[in-house]
Amino acid sequence: MRHTVTVAGPAAPDVVWERYARYDSWAHWAPHLRAVETEGDVIRPGARGVVLLAGFLRGRFTVTEVDRPKGAWTWKVAFLGIPVEVGHTMTPDGTGTRVAVDLTAPVPVPLAYAPMVDWALHRLTRV
Repeated sequence: MRHTVTVAGPAAPDVVWERYARYDSWAHWAPHLRAVETEGDVIRPGARGVVLLAGFLRGRFTVTEVDRPKGAWTWKVAFLGIPVEVGHTMTPDGTGTRVAVDLTAPVPVPLAYAPMVDWALHRLTRV
């Protein structure tokens, strides 16, 4: 199943990209992601690591695509053996940014996770 969450906010695209790109900022805009363990500081294709969701679920991830000029990146993560593909895109929206996250996973994972993603994207796009 695929489900898309879209949010627009006042943060400039460069600010949003920097928040996306740096692992150490993920927990600030997506506080349900409590920790990220990986080599390197920024997303890049092939990067692998572990993310801690809600303080108790560990998920192994791989960043599969990064296209900075298009404001897009994708990663695959698995929690409890359930694979989830998460595609991020961003576009300028006036002086702010519109972001969209495509969640692809078995039913009902995308629908259950969507409210958390919506909350995180509002935090991501705020000033």
